[in-house]
Amino acid sequence: MNSGINVDYINPFIEATIHTFQTMCSVTPVRTRLALKGKDEEVYGVCGIIGLAGEATGAVVLNFPEQVAVAMVSTFVGETMTEISPAVMDGVGELANIIAGDARNRIMKKGYAFEIGLPKIVAGRSFVIGQNRSVPCLVVTYGSEFGSFSLEVSLKKGD
Repeated sequence: MNSGINVDYINPFIEATIHTFQTMCSVTPVRTRLALKGKDEEVYGVCGIIGLAGEATGAVVLNFPEQVAVAMVSTFVGETMTEISPAVMDGVGELANIIAGDARNRIMKKGYAFEIGLPKIVAGRSFVIGQNRSVPCLVVTYGSEFGSFSLEVSLKKGD
């Protein structure tokens, strides 16, 4: 099966996610699942979405259940938060931005050229993040002491 996914693009995001949470939140996430995204999967919680352009185009989505977002951002900013708020949403966006920037640097060291966009934040109880069906989307699920979360990486080499 050729999924069209280039590990040179994906592995830097996996590494950057682990590194970001270790250094910024003192949490060591453990990868628990790696799979292609299914059709129209619902998402619950808070997502930070970053667009990518350059040698390949696509997006990265950092997806947290509400309680995990609150706990991670509380640890990240050093302040106790109890519910989804603008501060939690900003924190999720900043974590997504740090991961994307770290991954971009790792990818550039391999000789690829990428640019990252500003993070967009989506929060809610039940929504679907649409994807271009011609671009494979890899979902990397992580476990942590605060609960599970995932990173979706959807990149397609430019023509």
